[in-house]
Amino acid sequence: MTCKVNADTTNGLKLTSDTSGVIDLQSNGVTKVSFDTSGNMTTSGTIPSSALTGALPAIDGSALTGISGDISASSVSASNNSNGYIKFSNNLVIQWLRKSSVGTQSITYPLAMDNYYGAYAVAETAGGAYLRIHSIGTTSITVGNGGANVTGWVLVTGRKT
Repeated sequence: MTCKVNADTTNGLKLTSDTSGVIDLQSNGVTKVSFDTSGNMTTSGTIPSSALTGALPAIDGSALTGISGDISASSVSASNNSNGYIKFSNNLVIQWLRKSSVGTQSITYPLAMDNYYGAYAVAETAGGAYLRIHSIGTTSITVGNGGANVTGWVLVTGRKT
C-alpha cells in the first residue's frame, strides 16, 4: 500500500493514507512522482532542466545502449621524431610517418595493414613547398617533393585485423 495524493480531474483532491511510509503523487489516478521509505524519488515523465539545481551525481555509462564499437587504443607505438601508430580495438589504424630525407622516399609502415583508406601529407617547409604522394599500399607509401626538396609528415589511415 502507499499514501497517495491524487489530483483527480473529476472529484478534486483525493488522499489515501496508510502506514507504509511510501508516498505517491498522482494526477488523475496515475503516479507521477513516488518517494520510497528511504527518501529516494522516482518519476514518470520529464523534469524541466530549470528544476535541477546543485551538483549532479556521477553518471555510470555501463547502461548506455546504441553505441557501437570501442574507441580505446589497443596498441600505441611512437617516439617524438619517428614513425608511429595507434591501433584501436575496432581495428582502425592511424599511422604517422616522417619523411626525413629530401627527394622521393619510400616509407615502410610500423604496422602493415589489411586495407588502407587514405593519406595526408604536409611539408615542414614554408614558402609554397609541398609533399606529393606517389603511391600507397598496405605496407608502405612513397612520398616525393613538390616545389622544393622538403621533409615533412604523412598521416595514413587503414584497418588491421
